[in-house]
Amino acid sequence: MATAAEVLAAEALHQAAQARLGFAAAFLALAEWDAVNATKADESSGQFLLFSLKAIVAIRKMSRRLAVTHYQLIRALETGRTLGVPEGSPQRAVTLDTLRANFRDAAIDVAALPSPRTRSDDPDIRWFEETLASIPPERVPSAISLDDLEVDPLIQDYLDAEDPTDAAKIIPVDKYDWPVDLDLDEVEDAYRELLRKQAVATVSTKVKDLRSSVDLSPDEVIGQIEEVHASAGSIGSGIVDALGVSAGRDAIIEAVKSDRLVLAVARGTGPDPCAFCSMLASRGFVYKSEATAGFGGGEEIVKYHIHCHCYPIFRYLKESELPPLNRYFQEKWPEVTAGYGGNEARKAWRRWIYAQRKANPGAPHGVQVTS
Repeated sequence: MATAAEVLAAEALHQAAQARLGFAAAFLALAEWDAVNATKADESSGQFLLFSLKAIVAIRKMSRRLAVTHYQLIRALETGRTLGVPEGSPQRAVTLDTLRANFRDAAIDVAALPSPRTRSDDPDIRWFEETLASIPPERVPSAISLDDLEVDPLIQDYLDAEDPTDAAKIIPVDKYDWPVDLDLDEVEDAYRELLRKQAVATVSTKVKDLRSSVDLSPDEVIGQIEEVHASAGSIGSGIVDALGVSAGRDAIIEAVKSDRLVLAVARGTGPDPCAFCSMLASRGFVYKSEATAGFGGGEEIVKYHIHCHCYPIFRYLKESELPPLNRYFQEKWPEVTAGYGGNEARKAWRRWIYAQRKANPGAPHGVQVTS
């Protein structure tokens, strides 16, 4: 069954906007990491930790809003009903036009990053947007560019896919309480030590070992310290990215688990999926039990990794069309893994994914995919 063009366009926009949010969080974390002195990491990491935690709080709010408005819209389009009271609406019913506007506004706010003229009344989001926009040129991280993931074209694609004839359609609201997210104190309690250990402590330990080495020349020590510092910054920024956008992912996963109307769930990948995530994406709509789509549970499954921008794709129809990238991976899996089984099949898939990335370095996902 062909899935409505608006559903596919909304999914593509949601996926890209969530990935851009993660990029923005990592961008800010890397800019602050630049001020961390590798030889005095513990003493110089205070602002990196504080700004990273505040960025996580802000991104979680934006990620959750984007995910909730997306979920409410997709459910309305496929079932004629939505879940939980939408923004600025009566509790029992809402127009389809309002659901579309809520989702578009959330995506537009993400597309505008970085912008010093925020539309948000939330102090955490205002701080994040203004801080992101105020990073001086000399501290802009070279490892990440927000220009690499533009959302504006996908906003236009979504607008083109909207059906203006049903804007006034009344959508009943099914009762559901979307969970409240973590505040700064809760984020600090949950994640400060993780960030300190994975980024700051890693630098301190490795630099100490390097400086005490008798096998390396002074120039070699300096070079390796720079590498250690860059690697730890990448890990730290990846953690900030993952912890931020996990709010939207978790909101969808929890809603899907309790939503009796959901019939199919698949794993949708981010802009550059690893071999593991693309393997799960190739399985299509096979994850109805617990509706995890590889985000939790199962003998080989982890929830997500740093720099992972995967999200659940959910459907309310028994036969639904997969997004183009899922279809591509689904078609390629039997071809790539022919003659292999189990772990050997996964190894063959990993080799193929890496080969695609090497052969097509400028292409999204490392592969040339057409719908």
